Amino acid sequence: MKRFLSQKEVPWAWALKQGLGDPYKLHQWIWESLPDDPDAKRDFLFRSDVAHGILRVLLLSERVPGESSEAPWRTTEVSPSFLGHGTYRFQLRANPTFRRASDHRRLAIFDEAALRDWFVRKFTAAGCEVGDLELSAPRKLQFRKGGGTRPGTLCAVDASGSLVVKDEEAFRSAFDSGIGPAKGFGFGLLLLQPVQL
Repeated sequence: MKRFLSQKEVPWAWALKQGLGDPYKLHQWIWESLPDDPDAKRDFLFRSDVAHGILRVLLLSERVPGESSEAPWRTTEVSPSFLGHGTYRFQLRANPTFRRASDHRRLAIFDEAALRDWFVRKFTAAGCEVGDLELSAPRKLQFRKGGGTRPGTLCAVDASGSLVVKDEEAFRSAFDSGIGPAKGFGFGLLLLQPVQL
């Protein structure tokens, strides 16, 4: 399957006026950038960052985003050989959670040891051995889905480090589908930089 990596930058002040500080509205805005396909399921991952008054959105998708009036998307196709390296530096923004046994509710993880264990388990399932793992402090993000009055809450943790690919098929699948829950809210996109040994 073809994958495209796109990037767009817009002024943060403009983004706030459009409501894009809400992860759910940001997700809808990105979806509207993709070619219209009423039967399409979400076939993209994204990540957003704000720095120096600019909102930067990275988008990994099966479709090339269309033109827009506020700023162009810069798009490149991900080469199949890009995922053929053995070692990478990585960044990942994730929403680490666990299911409570009593009612199966998904709850955020805040304990540092439990967070480390969560990331190691997720990378192991993604066919990787992770090293030099650095984690940010968890931070809460609120969103309003479908115009609801009661906000939902997500927990964001940024991870970085190195990884060694042990199972190439599992690794490629994790790159395509993302890691962890809440992918529709900007979590799970694995950013990679190959390491030449």
